[in-house]
Amino acid sequence: MARLKWACIGVGKYSPQRGGVNAIAYAHAEAMKRNADGFELVAGASLEQENLDNFSREYPSRGYLDINELFVKEALDGCTISTWAPAREEHVMAAIRAGVKNILIEKPLSLTMDAADRMKAAADKAGARLFVNFQRRYGRPFELAKEAVQSGRLGKVISIDLAQPCSNALDFGPHFVNAALFILDNPAPKAVLAGAEGLGSVPWHGMKVESRMTASVYLADGTRLDYSAMPENSWDAPVIRVNGTKGFCELWTNKPAGAKSVFRLVTSGGEENPELDENFHHGDEDHFLYFERCYADIAKAIATGAKSRVDFVDGYATQKILLAMYESAEKGKLVEF
Repeated sequence: MARLKWACIGVGKYSPQRGGVNAIAYAHAEAMKRNADGFELVAGASLEQENLDNFSREYPSRGYLDINELFVKEALDGCTISTWAPAREEHVMAAIRAGVKNILIEKPLSLTMDAADRMKAAADKAGARLFVNFQRRYGRPFELAKEAVQSGRLGKVISIDLAQPCSNALDFGPHFVNAALFILDNPAPKAVLAGAEGLGSVPWHGMKVESRMTASVYLADGTRLDYSAMPENSWDAPVIRVNGTKGFCELWTNKPAGAKSVFRLVTSGGEENPELDENFHHGDEDHFLYFERCYADIAKAIATGAKSRVDFVDGYATQKILLAMYESAEKGKLVEF
């Protein structure tokens, strides 16, 4: 498999916690380093020279303050867009215009569905392929929840409870909603009813979002997602719970005291808590594990033309639900698709 020449657009500030909520591009770069047979990181872009210097020191690459210059000077097979959310459409479009054929976009995919539609239309016209970074689809706890549902061990799934232990549905919400869709094997959304407190009050990515959000999402397979994003929710309680007619399974952010893993399955046959060294975010020790698996899957998908777990269509459905939450909360009525 030929190595893909790749760039990170938006490398972010260096910090000791780089690769997570801080400087997410470092996680992308580490994933490429671990998949060196498939990727060659050749360049990074930022608005600040210090960011480029720090990034290239850890992950040797050429740095650019102007992404258009980068696209002109580098013969890229693909790039990762990890800039602030309001700028992502602009940067995706610039990559497509420059002839980049594979583009991985950080979540949230867009701030409007029109923007998502424009990106997809431009990519289709140019013969480019878009991916959306939902790396949790490669976590074993999420795979176990999916297996429990798809095997029928839970019976008919009635609902999934999503309890985000912080505000801002646009920031962390994509991971919760996308995880639920993954577990259910990607059903289409049907309708959303939501309410929010403090719409337009909390600074985030140069814009303002809400302080609390709650929503019921109705899916085409008859399942309901009950979502809440509130500081009052607990990090020390299950954050995802799948409710079926024959039992339930749940995911925690970190292992509860005495537990073998963050995944628990309860049916009439008893309780299962398999031993795992992975949690809601990443490996217990390896913070880049899910990113590594994601990039391996993308490299394979590009080489073979097969579907990946993070194809644009799955990210699109997630964004459709999230933006419908805001529309429903603002208008005070059900939003139907």
